[in-house]
Amino acid sequence: MTEDAQVQPDGGAFEAIDPKLTVFALANGMDLARDEGSRRLSWFAEGLERGLRIEPGTGDAFVVTALAWRITAPDDVTDARVGDDILPADLTARLEQAIDAANALQP
Repeated sequence: MTEDAQVQPDGGAFEAIDPKLTVFALANGMDLARDEGSRRLSWFAEGLERGLRIEPGTGDAFVVTALAWRITAPDDVTDARVGDDILPADLTARLEQAIDAANALQP
């Protein structure tokens, strides 16, 4: 198995959605960060960094949170929960809605 083909150590929760997140990020001009316990889609809009954090929820579901922060103050984040217990089949549609929520936030 090559290094690129290895499963992420936290692959269980995110294994089913990582391909969807990769395609979504590419289609929307976003960066995708993979952390051990979460995923984050991010982009720059209207002078602010914006993002969507995806974390495991109950069972196979996920929690999505919209984020906004100034590039000069990355630790000062404004966030708003966009959805709880989102099933993988519904994730892409909820992420599309969450973009609007993140774009409306002001840190």
